[in-house]
Amino acid sequence: MVELLLMRTPDAVVRITEDLKMENAREFYEDFLAIHEPGVENVYLDFREVRFVDSSGIGILLKCEKDLKAKGANITVFGLGKSLLSVFKLAGLLPVLPHLDDEQVNQRFPDLLS
Repeated sequence: MVELLLMRTPDAVVRITEDLKMENAREFYEDFLAIHEPGVENVYLDFREVRFVDSSGIGILLKCEKDLKAKGANITVFGLGKSLLSVFKLAGLLPVLPHLDDEQVNQRFPDLLS
């Protein structure tokens, strides 16, 4: 469900490998919390393999953000396709879960998208 792509304290890049929906939201949450390590202040969620997020998926993303914020960490998302970006905008998620475009990701993590 989640795969740790890069751990370079204080940053961690995590790939989401499946759509986020009611059927797997709890599994995502448990997997996500299991990969967070002390010292990580910035978690970047890679949505390049995700095509769909339902309301349960949105809820679990907000729960992850709240839990990490309590630990002094932030979540940023990237790799949102056109339709997911629209969903995130309509749901009002971008102020809570900031979004990086591909150019910004390449600047921050040069080897990640190649």
